[in-house]
This record gives sequence, structure tokens and C-alpha cells, in this order.
Amino acid sequence: MDNKETSIVPKTMQGVYRTTKCFGAKNQNKYKGGFPSGFINWLKKMNWWGERRVYLCAGKVDDSESIRVDIKEECNPTHLEDARNTSLEDECADCVIIDPPYLKELSKELYGTEEYYHGINAFTKEAERICSPKGLIITLSYEIPKRIPNCDFIAVCGVYQIPAMSYMRCFTVSRKNDK
Repeated sequence: MDNKETSIVPKTMQGVYRTTKCFGAKNQNKYKGGFPSGFINWLKKMNWWGERRVYLCAGKVDDSESIRVDIKEECNPTHLEDARNTSLEDECADCVIIDPPYLKELSKELYGTEEYYHGINAFTKEAERICSPKGLIITLSYEIPKRIPNCDFIAVCGVYQIPAMSYMRCFTVSRKNDK
């Protein structure tokens, strides 16, 4: 009888960074639904960053060197449009960060944008289009996104805040494959 240990991790997830990450209660800015304080610094530390960044559903993210797409004028986006179908050029970014409202109820209560609410997978299609080969697509949502076409997961994490400000969120990093 063969006593070799068999991994229960599917081959597609072997080598993928997996953990949980805790942040404090404060957000990066005072805007409801903003990234937890320290989140952007963590992305940089983990080398999940790019020179040509695009935020889909940007909110009031503080990154003046980026392209910020949002449907709310009060967020001062560089592109005031639906993040599921932008006017951006194909492969214009080496890092696309997606942080949409997590639930239809939250999109209504926090932003008044329930008519635009869609799950995370509606945004990953656009992210794949605008992301350059070898670029990163980062998601933060209550939903676990489907595997993005032409991409491989490099990280899948649970992200939460202490004290509990919300439910744990699914954070993923995918790298777009070469053509």
C-alpha cells in the first residue's frame, strides 16, 4: 500500500497565498465603505501594486496618481461612469482594484446606487479587458469571485476589521496571463 500524502488543495490553488488579514476599525478615509486603514500600505508591502492603477467602484480612494472610476460625482472620480463598462482603453492598467458595494442593500443605504448594483463578477470582466498581460486584478467583496478568464489566482484571503465593523470579506489577487 502506498503511504504517500495526498494534498487536498486543488492543483489550480497550489502555490496560491492564503491567509486571513486583520485591520483596525478605521477606514482609509471617512467615506463609508472605504478601504480599512493600512489596506493600501499592505498591498504595496505584498508587492500587489502597479504603476498604472485603475480603481473600479473607486469611492473616495486617496490615490491621485491613479484612474478612479465611479458613478457618484461626489467621489471626484477621474471617470464618472459605470465601472462594468468603462471608456478606458484595452490593457491600459497593470493593476485593477475592484471594491464595489457588497450587497444591494448596502448600495442603497450607503450610496443610493442600488439600480447599478451587480455582483463582483460583473466587474471582473471589465477588469480583465483593461488589465495588461502580467498585470494584477484585485477584488474585495463579500462574494468569492469566479476565476477570471485568462488569469490565475495568486492570493485568496479573508479580510476583517477589529472591532467587527462588517462581515469578513473575500480578498483576491489574480495575475493576467501573457497572450
